[in-house]
Amino acid sequence: MRVVTIGVFDGVHRGHIQILEELKKLAHKYNSSPEIFTIIFPMEYYLGKFDGLLITLEERLSLLEMYGTVYTLDLLKIKEITAEEFFKFIAKDTKAIVVGEDFRFGKNASGNIETLKNFCKSENIELRIVKDIKANGERISSTLIRKLIKNGEIEKANELLGRPYSIHGKVYKDKQIGRTLGFPTANIRRDKNLVEPKNGVYLCRVYVPEIKYGLMNIGLRPTVENTKKVKYEVYILDFEGNLYNKHIHAELLTYMREEKKFESKEELIEQMKNDVIIARKLLEEKYEH
Repeated sequence: MRVVTIGVFDGVHRGHIQILEELKKLAHKYNSSPEIFTIIFPMEYYLGKFDGLLITLEERLSLLEMYGTVYTLDLLKIKEITAEEFFKFIAKDTKAIVVGEDFRFGKNASGNIETLKNFCKSENIELRIVKDIKANGERISSTLIRKLIKNGEIEKANELLGRPYSIHGKVYKDKQIGRTLGFPTANIRRDKNLVEPKNGVYLCRVYVPEIKYGLMNIGLRPTVENTKKVKYEVYILDFEGNLYNKHIHAELLTYMREEKKFESKEELIEQMKNDVIIARKLLEEKYEH
């Protein structure tokens, strides 16, 4: 027998964690297997109105696996299934179902919480509806967190996620422009399906793998290159070493300033020096102690 939950679970944020903890409790109550069905992409992705995933599917699966056995669902393959057919699919050998307040299911999202209550009652399945968590009066959701990240409100996004938002990937060799300016950076290759944070300079915590701090520039390098594709590059404080082809992980902590085009490289260098001073002050005040 099993207990089940279904959702996209992008970001595995604080609201999701509450659902997953409830799943674990019910699994213990019924001495059953906790099973999680995660929908790979939400409908907005297919409608072309999607800002991007908060985390990669691999990350999501890794986080969800701490709470149970995980299965993926492709929305395109199930979107024509009626609410009743979808319920039959998840109800097989199921003792309990856990969902959030906004759960919808079946073709054209025709099934809602009331529909699910009636179905569960008819099959003698316990239904646990987890209430939304709110922060500053707003419901915590993946959509809200994406919006905050795109607006550069990274500290608020981190609070709703329950952990710092991270940029990570393999370091690749670029044009080494940062090195010529006296600020060698590690350029990170990132999954194209992920949300793009607001362009600018961020204070970040970097794992290389030891913990360091640094300044990440996200943007188009308007002063030195003006690229068409957003680049992610981090200058790591108090670090020397070769990171090419290594995987690094950077947690965004504070949005420091917008990216801008300077009149000269010299003006850019002066700004970068000032950024480092501000970053060290922030570290001393907020993070290192």
